[in-house]
Amino acid sequence: MPIRRLLAALAIVGMLASGVGIASMLIFSKPTQQQTTAPKRTPPTPPPPSVPTAKEFLIGVNVTAQECAPAGTCLYTYTIDPRYVGLHPFPPTPFTVEYEVTGGVAPQPGKFTVADQKANILKDVQVEGPPGAQLSANVLRVTGEATG
Repeated sequence: MPIRRLLAALAIVGMLASGVGIASMLIFSKPTQQQTTAPKRTPPTPPPPSVPTAKEFLIGVNVTAQECAPAGTCLYTYTIDPRYVGLHPFPPTPFTVEYEVTGGVAPQPGKFTVADQKANILKDVQVEGPPGAQLSANVLRVTGEATG
C-alpha cells in the first residue's frame, strides 16, 4: 500500500506542477505576432455627392388648422415636413423636389428647393377636402444638375 500512496502523491504533485507551469506560461509569455497584428481596416469611402432620387425623400403633412363649412367641405391648412433618407451627401448645386398632396378634393402640386443643405418650403398652405381627410404627400421627381 505505501507504494500506491507514494505513486498517487507523485501523480498529484505532477499534475499540480504541470498546471502551474501552463498557467505561468500563459500569463508571462509574450503574445505572438499573429495576436498583436490585427488587419487594418480602412473605413469605406463615402459616396460622392449627387442629386437625390424621388425615393430618397419622405414628406409628412402636418395639418395646422381646419375649418369646415356646414355644407360638408373643409379648408385644411398644412405645412409639409420633408425628410431625406438617402445615404449620399447633397450636391453643391441646388435641386428641386416636386410632390403632390393627396387626400383633398383634388391632388395639390407643390415643390421646394434644397440649397446649402437647407430646404425652402412654403408654410400654411391651404387645400379643400372632405371632413376627416387624411392628407399625405407623394414625391414625384427631383430635378437638378448632375454633378460628379
